[in-house]
Amino acid sequence: MKNTAINARMLALAAAVISANSAAQAENTGSAETQRIDAGNVEEIVVTGTNVYRDRTNDINPTLAFDLDFFQRFEPLTVGEMLKRTPGVTFTSDVLEYDAVQLRGMNAEYTEVLINGRPIPGQGADRTFFVDRIPSELVERIEIIRSPSADMSSQGVAGSLNVILKDGAQLDGITTRLGSTYYADTEEFRTIGSAAIAQSGDTYDFWLGANVQERYNPKRKVEEYFDDEQALEGYAYENDTRDGTDSSLNGSVGFRLDEMSELRFNGYYVFTDREENEVVNEYEGGVVSRTEGDLVAIETQQEQIDQTSWGFDGVYTTVVSGGELELSGAISHFEEDTVNFETEEEFEDGISGGVEEGDETLEIEDDNYSLEGSYKVSLGTAELKSGLAYSSAERTGLQAGFFDVDADIEETRIAPYTKLTLDLADNVSLEGGLRYDIYEREVSNEDGSASHDSNELLPSLSLRWDVNAENRVTASVARTLRRPEFDLVSPFEEDETPDDEDLTIGNPDLDSELAWGFDLGLEHRLPGRGIVGVNLFYRDIDDVIELTDTGEVYEEAGGAIFTPMNIGNGTSRGVEFDISMPLAFMGLENTGFYANYAYLDSEIEDPFTGQDRTFRNQPDSVYNISLTQDLPGFGGAGISYQKRSESLATEFEEYVVTEYDANLEAFVEWNISRNSVLRFSGTNLLDQEKVEYIRDYSEPVNEIQYEQSTPTYTVTWRSAF
Repeated sequence: MKNTAINARMLALAAAVISANSAAQAENTGSAETQRIDAGNVEEIVVTGTNVYRDRTNDINPTLAFDLDFFQRFEPLTVGEMLKRTPGVTFTSDVLEYDAVQLRGMNAEYTEVLINGRPIPGQGADRTFFVDRIPSELVERIEIIRSPSADMSSQGVAGSLNVILKDGAQLDGITTRLGSTYYADTEEFRTIGSAAIAQSGDTYDFWLGANVQERYNPKRKVEEYFDDEQALEGYAYENDTRDGTDSSLNGSVGFRLDEMSELRFNGYYVFTDREENEVVNEYEGGVVSRTEGDLVAIETQQEQIDQTSWGFDGVYTTVVSGGELELSGAISHFEEDTVNFETEEEFEDGISGGVEEGDETLEIEDDNYSLEGSYKVSLGTAELKSGLAYSSAERTGLQAGFFDVDADIEETRIAPYTKLTLDLADNVSLEGGLRYDIYEREVSNEDGSASHDSNELLPSLSLRWDVNAENRVTASVARTLRRPEFDLVSPFEEDETPDDEDLTIGNPDLDSELAWGFDLGLEHRLPGRGIVGVNLFYRDIDDVIELTDTGEVYEEAGGAIFTPMNIGNGTSRGVEFDISMPLAFMGLENTGFYANYAYLDSEIEDPFTGQDRTFRNQPDSVYNISLTQDLPGFGGAGISYQKRSESLATEFEEYVVTEYDANLEAFVEWNISRNSVLRFSGTNLLDQEKVEYIRDYSEPVNEIQYEQSTPTYTVTWRSAF
């Protein structure tokens, strides 16, 4: 009966989609995919049966750009789901969660996330922003900036991710999206809906979009515990379900004030209302098959998570004395209010010892403000741009990272910069610049307060050489930095960390990590459409932050005193390859082939063992392979396969090796009309498993955790009219 109801619901949804589209088609005689106007370049909001291939950007510093239509046919919900198909990008998250992005595989704190070119606040004490909080419906394109210019923020050691939101420039019409996702294991449905309107005229343009999407992720976990002889000591079964709704708005309005002046305002708002429920049954004893054992505890955890992000910016450009003056300002806000309620019931010989309850609240509020002015002028074959950027941030609440610390943090940055771009020849361009970063930080809580300031000179130099029409060489060197985690710079003392006899103390005097980055790339344009690229990168990172034994004795317990310190240097390196092309040379003109592979490596001395290891959570490799097939007169189909190698994470005196199975996703689409498409897509089709091996440095495996989620199937209708 339940399967019958499910089938009926799917058929009803498809019928409603087709009916609604027919009504829209009767009133609309627009062109394919989106309404276009004579003004020219129009964003393709609805992709109907068209293979899209990556192309070059006009940037001199090495940058990859992927438009919305590169991702849309697989119907991702979030920016995180979009990024899993791009070169060198990894995540170390739960199955079907793509939150803290890792460029070049380096841990998330080495990646800077920008929206419309501006840094944004997030939850993480390590300054990370979870990209799964940005709905894909807000996005026009994604830029992966491998090396920055002087007029950009320089806080992406591994690189910067710039999410460009949609606007209404040169676009008229309405776009809609309606969909439903079916979760196979739990037989649950969740819905998706969005709509946007855009209009442009001779002196203005605007865009307004709204999106509501229900998100659901039921996970099954098994944990096995071992003694020193590797005999099974106990195990646990866990059901972990995340269920919530993301509601978002984004808008843009632009004015052409006269022939030399423009004014644009952009804004976005995202609200996440999510509930997480965990139920864990713990058993003692048993055999490897986990078919025996005594129930010793039942633990539950319920989290109600409310997160709000919004941002607003304005940009004014005009011509002054033959040069371009640009003035801009922005404000962004992040707020979290999470209530966590836990229970624990212990058993002895099958008899309950009672239920213990407890709750805690996580509250974070982070506001960022920025102002910037720049002036750009042509000097013959050269262009000079100089400017001044100012930003301040105020953050309060629980800084949850390695440690949970309540603290108030204020940061101020002032960065004058200058950048000179030279055309050395018709096919050779050179860009060099300097950015001087002046930084102040104040931290306070009930245990005290402290301040810190620093000044860093951040040079950059990039070369672009178009060898011929097919081949391009890029090279870049740049100085970047990473600010320390909020919890580590807070004044605090924590007993029994990392061992029962030890004490850990925060370090408000931590310096930023500084890195020299080198990139060398070659791009070759393939006959017809498509491109193949290879890029070599190297990062030499100074003043790496690690928790370190100070050498002092903790007299109260007889252990050691630990503190986070800038301990030394580390390096990261790798090769990134990607190809995007039709298979016309095989007689398959309507077949698109996409692949990328990244070899990744790094080295740093572990402060506990003295041995060299990789940076946290960096796998040795990650690759993606995708095929899409246009079916003229019908639509298209495609598959995408992603896989990464294992990675290592360390924390105090234990380390974790994490492995992931491959992920397979697919789609089939039907072009109902020239500007409407019905698409069926599926993800996690191989029922991906994540496995974590947890062990002490001096011991064999202590614990193994297995995690799986459900395959999902989505039907989506998109239309423009």
